[in-house]
Amino acid sequence: MAAEVRRARLETAHLWADLASKVLGGLGIVVAAWWTYTNFTVERTHDPTMEVTVAPTVRPLRDGQVLLNVDVLLRNVGKVAIIPKFAKTAAAQDVGLEISLVKIEPLAGDTSVEPAGATADPSLPWFDWTSGDGRPATVLLKRNLLASNEDFRLGRYQLNPGVRYREPFACLVEQNRLYAIRARFWTADGSVADLAYIDTFPGNGADR
Repeated sequence: MAAEVRRARLETAHLWADLASKVLGGLGIVVAAWWTYTNFTVERTHDPTMEVTVAPTVRPLRDGQVLLNVDVLLRNVGKVAIIPKFAKTAAAQDVGLEISLVKIEPLAGDTSVEPAGATADPSLPWFDWTSGDGRPATVLLKRNLLASNEDFRLGRYQLNPGVRYREPFACLVEQNRLYAIRARFWTADGSVADLAYIDTFPGNGADR
């Protein structure tokens, strides 16, 4: 009689244990689904999010030249690492961290570069990065600042979440000029860019 009671209790305990295991398993699935929905749909943590900032400064030199220093600041403000688009060939473009520099020339009296229907004063110089309108003088075009980076060359360069990176660049430019600088960070999904202008006229550091 006692053996039958113990067997019945064991069977009951086994049933309860099996039920508890199934309930906990179901709750685990619900929690995992909620976590996935929150992070990948609501918060969209799988989407890379980054900021690109161009910070130029000038320093006067002798013989009418100016040293242009450009700090390109990269910051990953998302929750996943960001990987750049790597170069498959040495001549590949639209990869890594691209920088372009143009000198904007005065266009006084030239109306041939105005867009159709424009009402702006034709004596004002202007520049369109997409079409090239404005007849800028190219100083530097699509140079990859990461080309000499060992991690980039080996295909392991990445921007980790919450980290700020600085990629410097410098070149000689002329006094009394206006320059436009664009930096673009390329990924497999496109690019993130920033554009900055700086002049080398007296009063902007180029006369000291």
